[in-house]
Amino acid sequence: MAYMSIRVAHIEDVPFVVDTIRSAADEGVFHSITLTVEEHIRQFRKFAFENSPEGYLLLICQIKDEIVGYIDSRVRRGVGYILGIYVKPCYRKKGIGKKLVDKTLHSFKKRGCHKARLEVFADNKEAIEFYTRLNFVKECFLRQDEGKKDIIIMSKFFKKLSTTSGNTSI
Repeated sequence: MAYMSIRVAHIEDVPFVVDTIRSAADEGVFHSITLTVEEHIRQFRKFAFENSPEGYLLLICQIKDEIVGYIDSRVRRGVGYILGIYVKPCYRKKGIGKKLVDKTLHSFKKRGCHKARLEVFADNKEAIEFYTRLNFVKECFLRQDEGKKDIIIMSKFFKKLSTTSGNTSI
């Protein structure tokens, strides 16, 4: 695969992120969208760049000049939340999703999190298998929750760093 980079998103990346969110909603793996494209871009730009929640991080995966995926997350009270992840269909099963998650988990650890958490629709078997391979465990099941779809909460717990060795770097 050509050179791949994962970087912090720029405001110019918002149309791509919104397009992928809308694609994922069409696939049934994200919530459905009722906003116009323009309104969605405006609201996401405001959320991610103007009024971003404390601890929010949006990462972009790029191959050459093409953006192929993203992941966004938030840290709150020692828990890292993966809010969304998407990789373009033609780039799936090439390790991109794993690299995005690994980079995010690393940022959670650096920020002192004791666990990572995410929500996934219960009928999204491929995503559940993906997260299970990354050592996430099913922690909770919410029947007919948002949008009347079943949701599984999955978590990955981090080992506490030993402070007796004197080396606490991650």
